[in-house]
Amino acid sequence: MGFEENLKKLEKIVDELHAEKLSLEKSIEKFEEGVKLGDLCVKALDVMKKKIEVVSKTKDGKLKIKPFEKEE
Repeated sequence: MGFEENLKKLEKIVDELHAEKLSLEKSIEKFEEGVKLGDLCVKALDVMKKKIEVVSKTKDGKLKIKPFEKEE
């Protein structure tokens, strides 16, 4: 799943937990799933941040765009 899908699923889990209609066991399962989705979202944002950082200025003030090289 992509970032947007993970974020929507995470939001749904938060809403379910706030509703307080789940059993303790189910709440813990949802919480664990939410933590995993949160980690995936953070990783996706880190990649996006690196892509944005590729654009920089040269010494003469012009924009310089370097291709983003994905980390292995």
